[in-house]
Amino acid sequence: MKPGIETWLERVNSKWNVGLLSHQAALLSTGETSAQAMRRVFGTHFKALFGPEHGYFGGAAAGEKMAHTRHPYWDIPVYSLYGADRKPTAEMLDGLDLLVIDLQDLGVRCYTYLATLLLAIEACAENGVQCVVCERPIPFHGVEDGPVAEPSCFSFVAPCALPFVYGKTHTEVAAWANADVIFAKMQGYDDRFTFERPTVFPEFLPPSPAIRTWETARLYPALVFAEALPQYDIGRGNAMAFRMLGAPWINGEAFAAAINRKTIPGIRAFDYTQSCSQGAVRLQIVDDCIYRPWQTARALIELLHENYGDEYLFSHPQARPAWMAKLCGSHQWHTHFPQLRIADSTQTRTDLQ
Repeated sequence: MKPGIETWLERVNSKWNVGLLSHQAALLSTGETSAQAMRRVFGTHFKALFGPEHGYFGGAAAGEKMAHTRHPYWDIPVYSLYGADRKPTAEMLDGLDLLVIDLQDLGVRCYTYLATLLLAIEACAENGVQCVVCERPIPFHGVEDGPVAEPSCFSFVAPCALPFVYGKTHTEVAAWANADVIFAKMQGYDDRFTFERPTVFPEFLPPSPAIRTWETARLYPALVFAEALPQYDIGRGNAMAFRMLGAPWINGEAFAAAINRKTIPGIRAFDYTQSCSQGAVRLQIVDDCIYRPWQTARALIELLHENYGDEYLFSHPQARPAWMAKLCGSHQWHTHFPQLRIADSTQTRTDLQ
């Protein structure tokens, strides 16, 4: 299997002046990164790099703003699209014939590479620069799960009217948006990559610091709602990010048993307390074909409510209901979790920009 940029590079005019929006996770089947391959093909016509959240080099933490810099070896600008600017400016695009977009994404609406893709396409259209959108495998290809974001609640983590898990590659998103772009499609793609790590690549490189494995990428949308509940530990900063759920008041053994009794499709839970300084459960996907992350997230929040009450959910002083609205893409997010019985939805209204 070849990712889209690899097939596109086989037929390009190497005299075009080009820029690349990408990161270190964008590998070719040869083991090169996209930027290395672009440098090899275009030489001095490769004029600029653009990086999404976490930066082109992939080391910044979630939400950490990045400044523009220069590449240490190639002496070309590396523009940050997660800092002072989230959309390429006319000055950044000046002199480019093409902007190539090659990002390893997840197919999950709140993962910010979707917003960055759409803003970059828009900037190219506004500035007369041709845009090339490259295709890569995603962990949820063809899977749609969760509510469609509402226009009144659009933000950088809900940039358009797609489901929470939308199941489209970047070329499919561009087609859905009727974007005037060049489509660089994969060759030899097999849908089994939806459920298995794509072993044609030398290794899985994290598209962001917390998404360290293919399994983590698939569990991420089931546990990302804990970002609105920072009183819970989801393993950020260690190897278990988005694979565990812990808190001082959780009884790991009892909560794992409650999860398993609920028979959430495709999910099994295990007591993880002995590996933590607090009560915790470890989640594992045991049947990829029936696992649905939105359904899992909803079931987990309902179980937390049933077992520990709202005192440890959105009534907790650390809770961020406004962030829950952003993640759900709806001011009426509580309607998706009826067991919580939150009466006043206006408490979640905020400036979502």
